[in-house]
Amino acid sequence: MPFRIQGTVVEDESSRALEGLLVRAYDKDVLRDDFLGEARTDAGGRFEVVFTEVQFMDLHETRPDLYVRVFDASGATLLGTTEDRVRKNAELKERIDVRIPRTRLAHSRPAHWRGPL
Repeated sequence: MPFRIQGTVVEDESSRALEGLLVRAYDKDVLRDDFLGEARTDAGGRFEVVFTEVQFMDLHETRPDLYVRVFDASGATLLGTTEDRVRKNAELKERIDVRIPRTRLAHSRPAHWRGPL
């Protein structure tokens, strides 16, 4: 059965949805974190990453320890992360919402931003 991470990315101060950002999901491990997949945020700031246990399982792990990183539209600039709030032993369906401070967006305007910064 596939695992799913669903969530939203919004500007922290206004709660405005951020469209066109790249969200990458990871499984936190001791030596090297596993990349699980990526998705773009839609007009409502929503994203969904779907992955299977093959992408994260090792000898002692049966459920992933999840976090996401949010990048600008080009994928070059890291805007935010939930790595300091890892979702340990995640369920098949998890929700992770990310709030990006306006100051982080000032130099990296999302591709389809709606409204002033």
